Amino acid sequence: MLEYIKTASNHGVVEVILNRPEKHNALSELLITNLTKVIRDISSSDKLRCVIVSGAGKGFSSGADIDELRNLNYKNAEIFIRHLHGACQAVRDCPVPVIAKVHGPCIGAGLELAVSCDLRCASYTSTFSMPEVQVGIPSVIEAALLPRLVGWGKASEILFTGKTFAAEEAMKFGLVEKLARPSELDSAIEEWIKSICSASSSAIRAQKSLMHQWEQLTINDAIESGVSYFKESYKTDELKTKLKV
Repeated sequence: MLEYIKTASNHGVVEVILNRPEKHNALSELLITNLTKVIRDISSSDKLRCVIVSGAGKGFSSGADIDELRNLNYKNAEIFIRHLHGACQAVRDCPVPVIAKVHGPCIGAGLELAVSCDLRCASYTSTFSMPEVQVGIPSVIEAALLPRLVGWGKASEILFTGKTFAAEEAMKFGLVEKLARPSELDSAIEEWIKSICSASSSAIRAQKSLMHQWEQLTINDAIESGVSYFKESYKTDELKTKLKV
């Protein structure tokens, strides 16, 4: 069942590659199922430190498979979109940081997958769009993450117009955190990976868990939650070792 997904592992860092280049990594039911399974499987490893999500071929993802969208109807549309949400949720639930390594087009559901990641590094040749309204459907599920990344005004522009944004503009309004030449994407994310892997594994996992709580909590409750995490960190031998002079 891994036909549309490839993985590459190196010392706790796993790259998950959307592998349907002949269809520009369009997210079919099979690819979505494979992606969800792979992310959930690797997330269960205590040795996992960081995950990279990328696309094979000339782009990250052209979005939901248009041929499958044509075959949906009122009865089965919900099944498809819930499966897609499940893949994005698996990425968000991954206990370690997930980096989207984007090149070429990152469209619709592909962009929803990218914003489900914790960090995004894109090539200067990347483009981003959410064109769903132009074909008769609203942008849904993880499109709801856009306002927290780029603000309500820019999210409205992205979602109401279906406009395509170049990488440099996407960088300016906060959709991506880093840009690089296509040939230098790997080295561009290496700084992030080194920092993540040199940090305490338990602290990184706690930080990601805490940040996800912050999305749902009031400021006061988020602060209180952080106090609990701080206290819990003093149970670990790792902290005691790192604090030694």
